[in-house]
Amino acid sequence: MNTTESSVNNQPIAENKIFIVGIGASAGGIQALKIFFEHVPQNSGMAYVVILHLSPDHDSKLAEIIRVVAKLPVIQVSEKIKVAVNTIYVVPPNQHLSMSDGFIIVSPNLQIEDRRAPVDIFFRTLAKSQGSHAICVILSGTGANGSMGLRRVKEMGGAVFVQNPREAEFNEMPRNAISTDFVDAILLIADIPNAIINYKNNLGISYIKEEVEQGRDNQQNLLKEIFSQLRIVTGHDFSNYKRATLLRRIERRITVKNLPDIESYAVFLKENPEETSALLKDLLISVTNFFRDAKVFEVMETEILPSIIKKKTAEDEVRIWVAGCATGEEAYSIAMLCSEQTLNIIGAQKIQIFATDIDTGAIEIAREGFYSLNEAADVSPERLHRFFNKEGEGYRIR
Repeated sequence: MNTTESSVNNQPIAENKIFIVGIGASAGGIQALKIFFEHVPQNSGMAYVVILHLSPDHDSKLAEIIRVVAKLPVIQVSEKIKVAVNTIYVVPPNQHLSMSDGFIIVSPNLQIEDRRAPVDIFFRTLAKSQGSHAICVILSGTGANGSMGLRRVKEMGGAVFVQNPREAEFNEMPRNAISTDFVDAILLIADIPNAIINYKNNLGISYIKEEVEQGRDNQQNLLKEIFSQLRIVTGHDFSNYKRATLLRRIERRITVKNLPDIESYAVFLKENPEETSALLKDLLISVTNFFRDAKVFEVMETEILPSIIKKKTAEDEVRIWVAGCATGEEAYSIAMLCSEQTLNIIGAQKIQIFATDIDTGAIEIAREGFYSLNEAADVSPERLHRFFNKEGEGYRIR
């Protein structure tokens, strides 16, 4: 995105960047969308983009339905359009959606992931475009759409709100989102718009100074208390963690919890043990996907791996270490490439891949090697067939 980044209150804020709320649902979420927009005020200062997971030939008349209840103008997106605040944008189900320089860009669905996971793909581009100004909402719907993309929103400093599954007509999308442990709030639909506005209004208010004389500042003493609480509850010592990142994550938790300052947060942390786990999750955020950073994997496939394998004999061994492997997608992506590179080589050398991560929960998922339909959206059909077994609503690595 062609904007300049500045560090305001240790929070990366891009100039001229507006808050954009991405709302994901499926056909079963239309009633939920109506309730949501009934409670969105005329001047929230945010833009709203609605994307439904529908079959490409499904004509939902969604824009017309939302117009009946919304206090804001509703635009059916059919071409590149500049995003404006206090406006609702509805995207047809047969279109690929991306964001760049404040524009929504639509194009025909050409990639398999666009058809499998349209909500996820949009959440990804929203996070990349808007950073901490990206907010995603997951409402009633079937399947796991959105549960992959919301991770990228959290990684880039945005916020995630989910409809309470008990209220949802179809609760699979909310439940799958909640199972990621990256959701900031689980609310009734009518309460989500106000929670989003509070997040917007509070972002950047809490200020934690990055550099002060140690021991002479109350904020620093409070930070020590927070580090101590983290160490006692989780066993992880963050006192030497990258300072700017640590402060941004703590500021974000203060914002999400609608608290005024770090002092209030330190008290909240002591009184609510579950918040310690939530803060740890934010600090160890494990976000990845298969073949992430396509250009890097292209170079690895066409240049790096062929060069390594060409120099080795059958007696040799290739060892690859994936550090910070998160939930395993990167390690398995490299394994697929290695398998393809050695497929037709007689007496190919042995290849070992090691993958490590400090997040024990992420490692457990990686060891299991089971991924939902949406998490596997970036894997081509050919590789899915060759390297995975279909199990229920997902795929298990062979």
